[in-house]
Amino acid sequence: MAATTTLAASRLLLLVGLVAATIPFLVVFAGGAMLDPQQLIALRALGLAPHRAGDPCDAEGAVAASCDAGAPLRRVTSLALTNCSDTTSVSAAALEALAPSLRTLAFLDCPAAPPRLLPPDQLAAGLWYFSCTASLRRLSAVWLSRLANLTELAVADTPLATGSVSELAVVISHMDRLTRLTLSNANLSGSLPHHWHCPNLTRLDLSRNRIAGSIPDTITLLAGITRLNLSSNALTGHIPADIGDLISLTAVDLSNNSLSGGIPETVSTLPELEVLNLGSNKLNGSIPPFLSEMRGLKELNLENNDFDGMLPFSARFLSSLSVFRAAGNAKLCYNRSVLAPEVAVGVAPCDKYGYPVTAPPAATAQSQKSTAYDDDGGGDGDRDADASGGGPSAVVLGLGIGLSCLAFVVILLVCLCKVCR
Repeated sequence: MAATTTLAASRLLLLVGLVAATIPFLVVFAGGAMLDPQQLIALRALGLAPHRAGDPCDAEGAVAASCDAGAPLRRVTSLALTNCSDTTSVSAAALEALAPSLRTLAFLDCPAAPPRLLPPDQLAAGLWYFSCTASLRRLSAVWLSRLANLTELAVADTPLATGSVSELAVVISHMDRLTRLTLSNANLSGSLPHHWHCPNLTRLDLSRNRIAGSIPDTITLLAGITRLNLSSNALTGHIPADIGDLISLTAVDLSNNSLSGGIPETVSTLPELEVLNLGSNKLNGSIPPFLSEMRGLKELNLENNDFDGMLPFSARFLSSLSVFRAAGNAKLCYNRSVLAPEVAVGVAPCDKYGYPVTAPPAATAQSQKSTAYDDDGGGDGDRDADASGGGPSAVVLGLGIGLSCLAFVVILLVCLCKVCR
């Protein structure tokens, strides 16, 4: 009995101490409401400076919080931890205290110890937005998968820890409300899922991972997607022929993979497309002329592939682009009667048979966008240069003629000597 009384007294003293520590913060805010004391304790546990005066909901620095205007107590609705100390710990107790009202949780350059337990049920049900950039050292994919009501999920430069070959499917398996998904440089491997559990996606960024295999045709089930970034992975196979079904696409980035085949004709049916980046793949065949008919296109990257034939673009079309790259295609050339050399930077001119006449200049990392366009062709300079400097020099030609004449005279003299005998 005495032990029980002592334990109860100790807990009471601890509670009194915590409340006393928060007294400097329990000031009356606008509207006459105070911050929930338990949530204030949680903010302090996450690194809110104890000497900060004023409203913790307007705090700036390593811990930034936004609160509602509730009564009788205000509660935290948004929390961001930025540039925090590596000794910071994201404890389950702090998250549980904030869970009833928290809707947005973000970490930026915060090498804190990641949560060890699964998120509290209230947090899993109530959180709408979660972001983690270069933070938490590593993050459990199972922990993330519990946040089933997210509408936006962004994880970048933070390795995901999973034990599954279908890591992406583990994360999004229950997130049917997602509209934006970013898992970039997150150490993802495996393949793209054949069944998407988030049909409302408008933006998908899975760049800089180790995702392999082909792009499944079922990606076209993401009917509302506007931006698709699968760059810098290990994808193989062809670009899905039905990609044209994604009529809301404004930007597609499939660069730095090992995709092969040609550009599907259905790309021409994407009315909103502004950015098409297919650079650094193994795409081949001729470049389809329909690209020049896509009036909304602003950026076109075809560099470092295996395209061949003649560049089917006019100077007027290229002048409408803010970015154009085509270098690194050794079998690609341009028509000198249509384009000037400065327009088709990195692409060799064509001969009369439609083949490159010289090795193309080395590709550069810079945008190969010309600042001077000539609709009248601008190829006369090349032809003049070919006429003036394309053959042997006059000295070599003269020496050759002289030696031929000398040989003829010698042969003639020898023949005359034989006749005279």
